[in-house]
Amino acid sequence: MKLNTWEFVRRADGTYAIFHRDELVSDSIPEKWLEQELCSRHGFCGPEYANILTKLRESGRCRVIL
Repeated sequence: MKLNTWEFVRRADGTYAIFHRDELVSDSIPEKWLEQELCSRHGFCGPEYANILTKLRESGRCRVIL
């Protein structure tokens, strides 16, 4: 069984991509819509969103295993 993994990536053009179980589920997300996309559509809100955003700003990638 595949792990329930999520990966968030900042692209060179400043937009974001979201992968779930290594499959692209959302792409070309502008930064102004990232919080809405992560919280409303995928359920990463509050402290979870803040942690993801911090890691994206530090390294451009964030991987979450649930």
